Amino acid sequence: MSKRLVLAVLGLLLVSVTYGAEKVVVKDDSLSISPLTNQLTLLEKILHSNERSAEKWWITWTALYAAATVGQGAVAIATNDLSTRQDMIVGAGTTVLGMASQLFTPVSTEFKFIGADSIARLSDAEKQLRLTKGEEILKKQAQIAQAGKGWQVHALSGAVNLASGLITWIGFKRTFEEGVFNFALNTVITETQIWTQPIRAKKEYEQYLQAKNRGFGPSLAHTPEWYGQVSPASCSFGIRF
Repeated sequence: MSKRLVLAVLGLLLVSVTYGAEKVVVKDDSLSISPLTNQLTLLEKILHSNERSAEKWWITWTALYAAATVGQGAVAIATNDLSTRQDMIVGAGTTVLGMASQLFTPVSTEFKFIGADSIARLSDAEKQLRLTKGEEILKKQAQIAQAGKGWQVHALSGAVNLASGLITWIGFKRTFEEGVFNFALNTVITETQIWTQPIRAKKEYEQYLQAKNRGFGPSLAHTPEWYGQVSPASCSFGIRF
């Protein structure tokens, strides 16, 4: 009986040691994740999110301008009413310029997201290289976001809208009120386009630099951001945390 008791105790001790060893191994694995890996993983997520938001905005507005150009052009050809034809011609002209502006000012940085698993397989040298490149891309994303709402963009769109109104009023010899309405309508559209462009990249870049100067903590604090999305079938506005 004593031998059985001894064997039972030894068995329990073996199970306890094995279980304890397994726990230590798991804990060691979690601790093996380096600060460099954590920093790069977070940066990749930020870049991926900013890139997707910017591309959705760009695609939406490019498609809207293209559809408006085709639609107004078709109406201008089909209608027999002179005023309607004039409005459609001017409208198609402004939307063509809007589409051209989108095509010549892309917001994509061509960032390629690789994910946490792929990051873990990189060497420290590769991680550092990708981190440096990622910081450059984040800075570029911030610059694009800031430029998209600069005074130059408002001034350029305002000049196009003013020209559109003057053509309606003076060029086509329409009433002053019709010229003002044309200017106001185009201004609402272009300002909506400008103010719905995502600006989170600028805030993310500022927060990233602050975190880096502090020695880079485990995470960045995200500030709420208002957003708006417009598509041919719907529009939505909200706040993103």
